[in-house]
Amino acid sequence: MTAHLPLLVFDTNILMDIWLGRDGNQATLLLELAEEKRIELVVPEYVLLEFQGTALRYVQGEKAKLGQQVRPVVNGWLRSKALGEEAADLIHEGLKRVEQRLAEQRKALPEIAKRIASIARVARHTPDVHFRGDLRHLAGAPPDRPVDGLNDCRIYEAILEIARADRANERTKIMATKDNDFDYPELKAELANLGFTIRNDLGALYGEFRGKP
Repeated sequence: MTAHLPLLVFDTNILMDIWLGRDGNQATLLLELAEEKRIELVVPEYVLLEFQGTALRYVQGEKAKLGQQVRPVVNGWLRSKALGEEAADLIHEGLKRVEQRLAEQRKALPEIAKRIASIARVARHTPDVHFRGDLRHLAGAPPDRPVDGLNDCRIYEAILEIARADRANERTKIMATKDNDFDYPELKAELANLGFTIRNDLGALYGEFRGKP
C-alpha cells in the first residue's frame, strides 16, 4: 500500500528536466525517491504523452536554430580573411557534436518515458477528463491562456481527478511544476480544498521527502 506515502504529481516540464538533466538533477532525485518507495509518484497519462511530443519538438527546434542562426554566420566567416577557414572549421566541428548530442537525446527519449512509467503510477486520461478540460478551455477559465492553454486545461482536469480520487487519504499531496501556468488563486484554493498544494522548489521538496522515514 502507498496510501500513507507523500503523493507527488509531476507536470510536463518536470519530465523535461529529467530528460535533459536540468536544474541540478533535482527532478531525477525525486524520481529516485519514488523508485525507493519513499514517495508515491503519479504522472497523468496526458502529461506523459505531452512530454514525449514536447521533447521531439524540442530536438527539432534546436536543430532548426543551428541551421538558421549558426550556419549562416559560419558561411560568412569563410569569406573573411581575418577569420577564415580555421574558425569556420572549429564551428563546423562543434555543430556536428551538438547535432550528435541532440540525436542521442532523441534516441534516449523512449527509455526515459519507459522508466518514468515503470516508477510512477500513470493516471489514465479518460474521455470525461479530456472533455472537462476542453470545456474549461472553451469557457476561457484558468489555466487557459493564448499559448498551450488547451493542454494546461486538460492537465489541470487530470490533476483534479487524481486529487478527488485521493481525497480520503490524509497525507502530503503536491503538484510539482516549474512554471506559473497554474498560478491562479482560484486554482490553488480548489486544490487546497482537496489537500493539494502546488510547489516549484524541487530541491526543497527533495530535502523534505528524503528526511521522512
